[in-house]
Amino acid sequence: MQFYRLLFVILISVSIIACDEDENFTTDPNFKLTFSTDTVKFDTVLTGFGSTTKQLKVKNTSSNAVHISHLYLKNPESAYRLNVNGIQSNDLMDIILDAKDSLFIFIEVGLDPKNEDALRRLEDQLSFELNGQVQKVILETFAQDIYIVDTDISENTIWTGNRPYLLTKPVWLAEGVDLLINEGTKVYFKKNTALHIKGNLEVRGSFQRPVYFGSSRLEELYDNVPAQWDGIYFYNESTTNLLSHFTVENGINGLNFSKTILNNNPITIEYGIIQNFAEKGLFASNSTIVAHDLLVNNCGEECVRIEDGSGIISHSTFYNSWFFSPRSASVIYYKGVGENSFSISNSIVYGTRTNELELESLVNVSVDNSLLKIGSNVQSNYSSVFTNCMFNENPDFLESEEFNFTLKAESPAINNGSIDFISTYFLDLAGNRRDEDVAPDMGCFEFFEIE
Repeated sequence: MQFYRLLFVILISVSIIACDEDENFTTDPNFKLTFSTDTVKFDTVLTGFGSTTKQLKVKNTSSNAVHISHLYLKNPESAYRLNVNGIQSNDLMDIILDAKDSLFIFIEVGLDPKNEDALRRLEDQLSFELNGQVQKVILETFAQDIYIVDTDISENTIWTGNRPYLLTKPVWLAEGVDLLINEGTKVYFKKNTALHIKGNLEVRGSFQRPVYFGSSRLEELYDNVPAQWDGIYFYNESTTNLLSHFTVENGINGLNFSKTILNNNPITIEYGIIQNFAEKGLFASNSTIVAHDLLVNNCGEECVRIEDGSGIISHSTFYNSWFFSPRSASVIYYKGVGENSFSISNSIVYGTRTNELELESLVNVSVDNSLLKIGSNVQSNYSSVFTNCMFNENPDFLESEEFNFTLKAESPAINNGSIDFISTYFLDLAGNRRDEDVAPDMGCFEFFEIE
């Protein structure tokens, strides 16, 4: 059996690199191969880990065969790796490409860490020699060194924006331990990883440099794909948490709070984007959430679910048009007990279902100056909680299918928010002022004309 396998490999190789004496070859020095692209670009590659595989198609448009005398990379020590029609080599001689046939080259890149903070550009040149001429295709990528986080955090720690952090396993922040994440920090997660908070998390992003939490798959193919990692979980031992100016996306569950109400400290969440989660975007059980200027969208279940706790939400946008599976949950769900309370102000709650707001309890619940997608029967049932609300009017987002939830000029949400929050929340999610016209807009984005 081993002999036949070897014979098969030899025959395949010969079919690629051996000349057929009976075949006609083009000898025109002006003939050129056709390439599927003139530059093969990789997305940013994290050093120490492999890249995706890119494909280059090389087409012979001639009615005769061509003889590629030499195919090679310019740099003999290149980080790029070639697979040419099944042969793994960065330097091949005498390749025959039949008339009207194509050659497929698969390209990968592997990069070693250099302990550098800045992105570095890596370029090489793939050359094809035939008929006394040389054609070239550029290979290009950016390399990013990272800090690997593969142990639990047991002492006070600061993460900075110098280079990304990569969690390769579920990581626990110990009780009583503080983790400060400064502006511009990027935190990447491998598959099945999560950040578990028993200590205290402080996320201090900025308008210009928000903190990012997301998948380690940086290729464009994985943009806006849910379930690539798990989520961020907070437990009752966690006593003080602030999340300001951040994006968390593309996981199973986004932010999850459990029994943090026991420490009597509310969780402050502001200027955040939570999107593309297979289950819930923001889940809180026995917790108190104070949130403003949030954008939560595209979740397989609720965008926000609060159980047996309290929530104060202002100037936020919640939207769901999940299309990976049929939707069965509303955009927002709330169930309180005892003295729990829940309020929504100056916000947009919209989506593709008839009812996007579900309230299990109406005690200590208020919804004011907000645009809501909700059926007439449910409106009647909840009528005691509504003040100055709009129902079932299209908010006219600019491009919701492209995750752009800024408002069009004709949006009914414009200038229909309450002025009661102007002094506190005078900047929207993009850093634009809300106090420069007659009234603030509903939602997390203030409309302004682009000049």
